[in-house]
Amino acid sequence: MKKLLTVSLIVLITMSTIFAQGTSEKEVKKSLTIWVEKSFSNDANYLMEKRIEAYGKEKGVKVSAEFISAIDFMTKLNAAIEAGNTPDVVSANFYKVLSYGSNNPFMDVSDLMEEINDYRTFLNSTYQGTKIEGKNYYIPFNASSDLLFLRKDIFDAKGVAIPTTWDELFDAAIAVSDPDNGVYGFGMGSGPTDEDGCNTFRMINWSNGGALLDEKGNIIANKDSETLRLLTNYKRMYDAGAIPPASVAWNPGGNNASYLMGESAMVMNAPTLYNAMKNDSGYADLLANTLIMPPPVGKVDHTVLGLVYGWAVMNKSKNADVAKDYIKYSLETEWYNEYIALVAPVFVPVFEDGLKNPLFTTGVNKAAMDYAANATGYYGYPVKNLDGLVLASRHYYQFPICALMNNVVAKNKTPQKALDFLAIDMKRVADTL
Repeated sequence: MKKLLTVSLIVLITMSTIFAQGTSEKEVKKSLTIWVEKSFSNDANYLMEKRIEAYGKEKGVKVSAEFISAIDFMTKLNAAIEAGNTPDVVSANFYKVLSYGSNNPFMDVSDLMEEINDYRTFLNSTYQGTKIEGKNYYIPFNASSDLLFLRKDIFDAKGVAIPTTWDELFDAAIAVSDPDNGVYGFGMGSGPTDEDGCNTFRMINWSNGGALLDEKGNIIANKDSETLRLLTNYKRMYDAGAIPPASVAWNPGGNNASYLMGESAMVMNAPTLYNAMKNDSGYADLLANTLIMPPPVGKVDHTVLGLVYGWAVMNKSKNADVAKDYIKYSLETEWYNEYIALVAPVFVPVFEDGLKNPLFTTGVNKAAMDYAANATGYYGYPVKNLDGLVLASRHYYQFPICALMNNVVAKNKTPQKALDFLAIDMKRVADTL
């Protein structure tokens, strides 16, 4: 009897230590592992870290969080999937999901998407633009943009009107250029990894009714008249001295540098370019002479690339209920608005109420918010089926549009020959799926 009492006493002491904070036995057994892709803002990363800690304390959940750089994120996640040891929640986007094709490691969270949308309405572009064959495999958290930066002083000096359509932009780029004095109208690059140049080409093409694939995923790159017209226009601008010659070797930072050094009168870029000017007094005059606006419209519509980031639940998670609860916790209005204020204008809200938030009704923040509200394009647009989406996503990471543009301006291929080569390359990728 004395031995039994001793054991009972030990158990009681142990349990009282565990529940000293008032946590129940059921809560102690809950755990959650979160992998967060680091933001550009240290303050935002810190705020996110504190939010995750707060969730653990409030919910009685043992939370483990790791902040990973964007460069390393997918490598680390792929290794975890291969090892069968994945976290519960990870940062995700449309293209991360598609990159796995039919071996999708993410859980269908359409039910959670509907639940959240019932009490805090998503932007329609966000709500529709993150679905893959009608399902959600990640919950939107924020959205980025690709805006037009324009030197209004150069336009004023040349007496050229601000372009409102893409066709007007092509003509304006030639009209404001002065290559003899190192000024070029449009900093749209075609370097081997120039993601900005690739995406700009895509958005112009979509808005004017062009496409590389049709809705069924068939390759039409070399048969589409609008794509041919755009490529011909790109060559026309380059030959007229409206695009910097060095752009054939740019990486994604090329157009940023070109604009900051006063070389390009227009570029398409994320609002990180605005931050670069705002945070450096040496660029004060440049910022004062810069207009920042959503992309021009096309002759068909105003399709721009959706850049929505969020949270995914891994399909092997043993804590899916906790994972979904954390995602809702991260979207609580008051905290969410505080976080978004730190990362704006690089990231903006994914909810309709963001359109009425005073922080996003003027200036560059409004331009970024307006972009997000209209961003319905995606790699492969207007493809509807999974196979076509996977083809477009996997081909994207080989920078095919960069090669396409480079072939006509640096390698003297005709636009049609360059498109024929692109179609062959797309078929090569399709055959590996």
